[in-house]
Amino acid sequence: MQDQYRRLSRTLIVTLVVVFSILIAGGLLIFKNEAPRPAKIVTEAGTTLVSKQQLISGQATYEKYQLADYGTYLGNGAYLGPDYTAQALHVYLQGMYRYYAKTLYGKSFNKLTTLQQEGIKGKVKEEIRVNRYNAKDKELTLTKAQTAGYQYLLKYYRKAFINNPKQVGLPDNMIKNRTNEYMVKGNKVDQLTAFFFWGAWLSSTNRPGRSYSYTNNWPYDLEAGNVMTPKAMTWTGISVALLVMGVAIAIWVQKKYNFESKAQYQKDVPIIEPDTLPITTSQRKTAKYFALVMVLFLVQILLGELMAHYYVENTFFGIALQNIWPFNLAHSWHLQLVIFWVATTWLGAGIYIVPRVLRREPVRQGILVDVLFWALIFVVGGSMLGEWLTDLGVLNKNWWLFGNGGWEYLELGKFWQYLLIAAMVLWIVMLMRGFVPAMRRKDNQPRTRLVTMLFLGAIAVPAFYCASIFIMPDSHVTFADYWRWWIVHLWVEGIFEAFAVILTGWLLVDMKLTTIKSTIRALYFQLILLLGSGVVGTGHHYFWMGDHSLWLALGASFSALEIVPLSLLVWEAYTHYRVYQDTYHNFPYKTTFIFLMWTGIWNTLGAGALGFLINAPAINYFEHGTQWTAAHAHGSMAGVYGMFSIAIILYVLRNVTVKEFWTAKMEKAIRWSAWLLNIGLAGMVFATLMPVGQLQLADALKYGYWYARQMSFYHEKLISLILWGRMPWDLIFTAGVIILLVVCWKALFHLKKADNQAAAAEYERFAAAETKSQVNEIDE
Repeated sequence: MQDQYRRLSRTLIVTLVVVFSILIAGGLLIFKNEAPRPAKIVTEAGTTLVSKQQLISGQATYEKYQLADYGTYLGNGAYLGPDYTAQALHVYLQGMYRYYAKTLYGKSFNKLTTLQQEGIKGKVKEEIRVNRYNAKDKELTLTKAQTAGYQYLLKYYRKAFINNPKQVGLPDNMIKNRTNEYMVKGNKVDQLTAFFFWGAWLSSTNRPGRSYSYTNNWPYDLEAGNVMTPKAMTWTGISVALLVMGVAIAIWVQKKYNFESKAQYQKDVPIIEPDTLPITTSQRKTAKYFALVMVLFLVQILLGELMAHYYVENTFFGIALQNIWPFNLAHSWHLQLVIFWVATTWLGAGIYIVPRVLRREPVRQGILVDVLFWALIFVVGGSMLGEWLTDLGVLNKNWWLFGNGGWEYLELGKFWQYLLIAAMVLWIVMLMRGFVPAMRRKDNQPRTRLVTMLFLGAIAVPAFYCASIFIMPDSHVTFADYWRWWIVHLWVEGIFEAFAVILTGWLLVDMKLTTIKSTIRALYFQLILLLGSGVVGTGHHYFWMGDHSLWLALGASFSALEIVPLSLLVWEAYTHYRVYQDTYHNFPYKTTFIFLMWTGIWNTLGAGALGFLINAPAINYFEHGTQWTAAHAHGSMAGVYGMFSIAIILYVLRNVTVKEFWTAKMEKAIRWSAWLLNIGLAGMVFATLMPVGQLQLADALKYGYWYARQMSFYHEKLISLILWGRMPWDLIFTAGVIILLVVCWKALFHLKKADNQAAAAEYERFAAAETKSQVNEIDE
């Protein structure tokens, strides 16, 4: 068995080395091939229109005012506002049309004949595809028509942000002419426009030596000559074939080598009974972490409901909340809070496990638990306050340090990012005090290996978040997005998923539901599939961000393979349901298994099916940044990490609270919360976001991507009706959260008394019994 573990661990290590080598090598190519940021953008006469400093200042303005949490740039960001790349490209073209109509015919463009209009459109399309960037002088030269298009774009955004500021969900005249860090003097709206224009240029001008733009011809716009490349369609077909083949091979390997956890639960086999289990000081203190989790969860949901309301009207039932909590701030907090409360759940669970693996309470561990708790509150509260003050225009100096980071999912200012990393490092130190001695034990090798896997998974949580420190306000957009997706995809969807898989295995073994040896083998198999596909699968986010077509192949192929381990979780969901049914009357953790079951279902539906639906290049090209993406995000984050976090919370609370707390009424309330949460989430995803996304995709295919991202789309009668129809699902989901908040709050007043000595004796007894059982355990 040890030889088999060694082979599996080596296979996992080799897999990680290969996939991270591909990801890093591909990243170096991304940096090498990113679109140039000109030292100057000049006219044919040599007049400077925009300097690089002004371009960077425009980017800093975009970040400071958190427009990535309102609209999108290169398709990345929030979805209420426009995609500024697509919008700027469309308006820029309109300006060129006006120039040629006046120059060639002395008329306005809309008064020309159809033949004349089509002639101008053809001329403009051909003109903008020519790359006039001089790499030697680092200057971008614009033709007279392009210059006129740029001037027209300036007028458009001056009106949009100054003269006509009625943008839904944003305060009036939001952008001020303050010059702060990473900015230069001048009109900030004009500098912002320069940043938008640069995005329009790089997305519609052919890459040197290629017949497609720096963004692989994204966004879709026939007038700009932006159509899907043949490679996007080719690799979409290949990815589907790889998915089918991958599922078949994975099932064959799993069955042939028995990479499944073997059930061992029997009614007459003793387990650690939570009702009689003593707890330590640090374990008792984890309860407040979970109460904090539910408070953050509820606030996050309420912010989501406010954002949903902004889609249908500018105010909140006539109350001008956009002046206090504008959409971009609500979106920032909404995304930030989900990361905070999921991560806090991990921290609390890890703290609870430490005395279990050490078999005693580490010295003064309770003090460290309190320090970490208040550090988390300081980071959460301080970062949210900094973002709020920045949005209100109160915090201007060092906005990027103490205010907002300017990038979606990295809204925390740099100071708060550093503090969050420090807090997670403190957590690792707390884990080390129990895990490292446990990893040195020789009395129970399978348990030691399982503990080692859990500890290594925990270390990866703060380690991969460190990718955020590479992104600065003046970072090239392509460079920043490369590292940003290390957080959004690799950290949240990859490392969180891997840690969750290992923690699930630990829970199943701890509850005596599966054998240790079979669980370890199953974990290796799942991790090889999960990380072997998911690391390079990050590349499906790199399709249109400014790299060449290499990532169309890598991203499409590995993204399809990501679905393989997720599709296998259907059986896991059924297994959890079966355990729940079979042990209904006497198993103490049945509420935990309800949420584990839903985790498996949403892993397949939200993360797997909806993820594959939007990640194939041929679909993603038109869909990128529509409500289908939001459907996938809700199904995977709330469905997978939300349900799994609740399962963990219920497991720990079952162990740290007294028996009297778990009445039939309490367990019935938790079952109700499970139904409310999942019915509400299903309604959000399948009755609102998916239909709206379908209609939005149809508009993008018919009129162009820019058209589908206009605010007017959400105010069409059918769309508005569907969006208003989301309200019942939101309220149902909120009711489920409130029930769990009440459960966690009441649990604080029904905690067991800490008894470190009794707990140590019980853990030693359990470890001795488990070690003895390993002698007789046979895995067929």
